[in-house]
Amino acid sequence: MVDPDSLRGAGTSLQDISDRFLTELRTFLTDLQGFGAPWGNDDIGSLIGAACEEVTAYAAECFESAIEELGVVGVDLNRMAHLVEEDERAITAHLSGLGQELG
Repeated sequence: MVDPDSLRGAGTSLQDISDRFLTELRTFLTDLQGFGAPWGNDDIGSLIGAACEEVTAYAAECFESAIEELGVVGVDLNRMAHLVEEDERAITAHLSGLGQELG
């Protein structure tokens, strides 16, 4: 048994979570930039800074991609709920028509 309301609720929740998580990620990245370059400007500090920036950028990209996919799943669940409801209406109409034909 598929419950369209449950699908819709789950989809909406995933979209909300995705939106909140993306906002929090962007806030975190902004806060992180606010620390500047605590590793210094010497040779070793420059290497550490470059590595840190690359890792942070890659991690942010991975997180953002995963978060966006959560939102897409939420949209898909809402669409699935709509399609289930349409199918149920079509089946009901078809069965009602058969019932009327049979008398």
